[in-house]
Amino acid sequence: MSKHRIYILLVCSLSIWWVSCDTTIHEYPEMEKNVEVLLELNVDRTPPQYYKELIYDHNGNYEEIELEANLSEAYIPNEHLSMRLVAELYKMESPEDRIDKGVLVAHRTVSVDRLLEAPQDTLQFHVSAGFYRALVWADYTLRDNVEDWHFKTENLNAVQVDVDHDLRDNHHKNSAAGRCDFSVDFDFSRSSAPIILSETRTIPAADHIVPVYLERAVGRFRLWATDLQDFLNSGNRIEDLRIQIVYKQYVSAGYNVDTGTPNRFVQMYVTETVPTTVLEDGNVLLGYDYVLTSSDKEDHVLVDVFIYDEDKELNRYKNISIPLQRNRETVVKGPFLTQKIGSGDIGIDDEFDDEFVVVIPD
Repeated sequence: MSKHRIYILLVCSLSIWWVSCDTTIHEYPEMEKNVEVLLELNVDRTPPQYYKELIYDHNGNYEEIELEANLSEAYIPNEHLSMRLVAELYKMESPEDRIDKGVLVAHRTVSVDRLLEAPQDTLQFHVSAGFYRALVWADYTLRDNVEDWHFKTENLNAVQVDVDHDLRDNHHKNSAAGRCDFSVDFDFSRSSAPIILSETRTIPAADHIVPVYLERAVGRFRLWATDLQDFLNSGNRIEDLRIQIVYKQYVSAGYNVDTGTPNRFVQMYVTETVPTTVLEDGNVLLGYDYVLTSSDKEDHVLVDVFIYDEDKELNRYKNISIPLQRNRETVVKGPFLTQKIGSGDIGIDDEFDDEFVVVIPD
């Protein structure tokens, strides 16, 4: 066979092979299109606004006063801490569904400087067409550490308080939560930019940035004793005191970022503080705390306050009812140092049935 005929046969064979391969390649489905989404995390670090003031008297009765929504006292987190941001991204069937019907796309945790203002960080994702929901939680952890500290964040629809973790500074119970829905539709936008979904309208996400705004998930209260001078005149020292706050009804110990509501409760939760601030009017700050609260309604806690000098009980003031509003501060004042209210028994409200309750065993 001549070289010319061999060359022709070789070219024909290669052509047939190439066409066959090309046909085979085109039988595979097209690669799924993805678009970049930049999740911008914005934690509001503005101090809580004042909510209500409760003034208790010598008989355990109180007067409730609405306060102007001025900013309360700010605080600076301990230098050994960082702000932790936990983000979850879910792909949803529709914007109306809860995340238990969605598919978790990503769970990421980052740590930033404790004093950083918004936006604290931006997370990058590549996603396909569909509806998405971003949930974000913020709290404090040990510096440059993204591990759970006071809150357990394996799932953001079931954030849990570590009730066995005693904090020296209750300010570090502060936390924030937020969510945002968006969609990706390649037929809607030539640039395939995400579309932010709100209750009233849809907004194209400029530069593919989807902002998530986080607000405190807690309400704060402060307990002020109005009888400091009487206490000192009795020969006592404020520096020797230990304050025990006992939550005698069920108190929130878990939070669902998706719904914006507490979803886990414990009974007989105890926190301890020491007096810190003495005002010019003679009132002394006995203690304060942060409680996970609903995003859309007033919550309540019922507490007993015990005053100790080392292990010796000096006084108790029981059945203090405290209304709480998310991201607001309730001021509670009364003669808590010298007026004994209530017996030594601590009661439990057996008729509480407003939420599903999980009780931590002893």
